[in-house]
Amino acid sequence: MSQSRSDTAFRNRRPHAKELSAPHLRALRKELLLVRADVQRIELAQATIELRQAVTHFSWLKFIVPGFGGMRTRRGSKASFINAGTIGALLKQYPFISSIISMLLAKPLRATVVAGAKPALKWGSLGLAAWEAYRIWQQMKHDSAGASRDKADSVDSGY
Repeated sequence: MSQSRSDTAFRNRRPHAKELSAPHLRALRKELLLVRADVQRIELAQATIELRQAVTHFSWLKFIVPGFGGMRTRRGSKASFINAGTIGALLKQYPFISSIISMLLAKPLRATVVAGAKPALKWGSLGLAAWEAYRIWQQMKHDSAGASRDKADSVDSGY
């Protein structure tokens, strides 16, 4: 059972890369990259749609994520000049703005949360320690009352 032909004998012959000129290779690579970017953009859009459909029962999410409620804004509404739909569209068009906003808000919010958490943690731990001390005192009081009662019972019974 010797093989007279190699594994690549029945493959289609294609021109080697050396036969293409450098500008043609660059153009081919550019087209491949553009097609790949388009495919990834479409896949991202599909994944976004699927995610929105999966979490439609989270009605509170439309208040957190701009544009989640689906651009259902009234065109004739003069009451609000800027609404969630236009903010979402603006952030979608200029993602750099959302990055800058998140950077500006991250430190003050984090500092506020930490500043609020420190006293809460301190007073909470002090309250927990006081509660545990009270429970131990109650238990000791109950045990000493039980011991003195047992002592009184043993004296009365004559043992």
